[in-house]
Amino acid sequence: MIYPLETAPPGKEAGLLRRLKAAGLPVAPTLAVGLEEEFLRLANLPEQIGLLFRGVFGARIDEERLFYAAERAEALVRESYLLPERAEALLAALKGWKGPFLVRDEGKPPFAQAPTPQEALFALKRLYAGRYRAEEVLERWPDLFPTPPFVLVQEAERPEEDEALSAQATALLGLPVRVEVWEERVVRVILDGW
Repeated sequence: MIYPLETAPPGKEAGLLRRLKAAGLPVAPTLAVGLEEEFLRLANLPEQIGLLFRGVFGARIDEERLFYAAERAEALVRESYLLPERAEALLAALKGWKGPFLVRDEGKPPFAQAPTPQEALFALKRLYAGRYRAEEVLERWPDLFPTPPFVLVQEAERPEEDEALSAQATALLGLPVRVEVWEERVVRVILDGW
């Protein structure tokens, strides 16, 4: 499911960005993309990835098997396809945006920068694949398949913190936040503790 910021389900950061936009602050064009669970399920990836990691975690971690499983799992995700209608919907939603595009998990720093909508689509798949890197799996084990966060696709380059807008956003939200901006538009809201 692909939502413009104004209609996205309330997530942590998406909700804060929406509130700032409603309060009149300029916010970068943002889409909230929630396609990962469907993508994994339709490509039968949970079963395949689960089999790869079987036997990795026991009385001790079998590092050799861990790195092999992680490498194969990343490849499986990269080599699988989004439903064509979902890919087309994302490209259509980005039509008219001038770019460049940031692709990132909600509440996280930028994962990838893409010059075109097609490259943003590829970055989305790389983000999904990166969840199965050995370090990522170790960090969240035993939860091999976490609830996927929304991925934010934004029209922006690498944002930088803005102290004045951070103070304004803190006052508007009633929460201690920092904001990062690009071309005087809010791209990222960082709530202490995230």
